[in-house]
Amino acid sequence: MSTKPTPINWTKQEVQKFASDAANKLGYQAGGDIEKIVRHLGGTVRRTDWDSVLQTGSLEVIEERNFLINLSPYSGERRARFTMAHELGHYMLHSNLGKHPITIQRDGENNRVEWEANWFAAGFLMPEAEFKRLAARGWSDAEIGEHFDVSEAAVEIRRKALGC
Repeated sequence: MSTKPTPINWTKQEVQKFASDAANKLGYQAGGDIEKIVRHLGGTVRRTDWDSVLQTGSLEVIEERNFLINLSPYSGERRARFTMAHELGHYMLHSNLGKHPITIQRDGENNRVEWEANWFAAGFLMPEAEFKRLAARGWSDAEIGEHFDVSEAAVEIRRKALGC
């Protein structure tokens, strides 16, 4: 039976370090194929109409190595990548890699569980050390976004969070 997720209650830094470590362990490189990582972990990505996403949720974790990420067909590719990493965060953090079945509804809630998934996505897609190295070289938000294949808005938020 699927349940509502509960926060893991790690600090932002702990979540982001966990995400960066997970990316390294899974062989993910900056700008890499996030959907391939999802499949490797037993997940499926489905681009479906918005009504279906609202009815079924953005993430359905059935069991270990069996989860579904539902994406809106209206998202741009960079937004979709961040969303996949965000939902992967829910899978890894809040379902404990499928040990606890959960469903994440796309209800616009701004709560601790959602913050943690966003922190995970940022740490997974834009590891701190690499991000800081590029920022120190004077790379613009557009250049960093291109490198990590994320939106400039995501880069701007990450830059501010890391103080660089």
